[in-house]
Amino acid sequence: MVERSAQAAFDAPPPDRELQRLEPLLGTWTTQGHTEDSVYGPGVPVTSTETFRWLDGGYFLVQEYETTFGEEPTQRGVVYWGYDAEAGRFRLFFFSNNGPFTEEGNRYEGKVADGRLTFVGPARYQYELDEEEKIKTNADGSISVAWWVRDQKGEWKPWMDNTFRKIGD
Repeated sequence: MVERSAQAAFDAPPPDRELQRLEPLLGTWTTQGHTEDSVYGPGVPVTSTETFRWLDGGYFLVQEYETTFGEEPTQRGVVYWGYDAEAGRFRLFFFSNNGPFTEEGNRYEGKVADGRLTFVGPARYQYELDEEEKIKTNADGSISVAWWVRDQKGEWKPWMDNTFRKIGD
């Protein structure tokens, strides 16, 4: 009897079904875009390569990225995407080479509403959802992401639109 209850403590529930919304992101993607003028300064070209994979067990999506804004040093980092069923929200934590972790600067929360998956943290970004309620893949296989940053008054302003194209399909 003791062995069974000890084993039960190690039995985890299956990954939350909400995580299936993220499946279209799996793989390696590249994008080229341009930011708008913002509190960060004049708009600059942006290039990024990002890889998404499931952490063993399927409870977290792991994103590794290399992003360059204009002439700035390339930002390299990792993002862990999970789903908090109790709160009904996605939770993201990211770590990068451009500064230490802070609660305000390295966390995003995401929720589904009006056919979109929107994440809010230091910036805001949004994916359209398809008819299966997963991140929408465009007809050409790309994925679009819209970004906003806060202005001096604290209001969200458009910052950039990215179109991610899969590498090595």
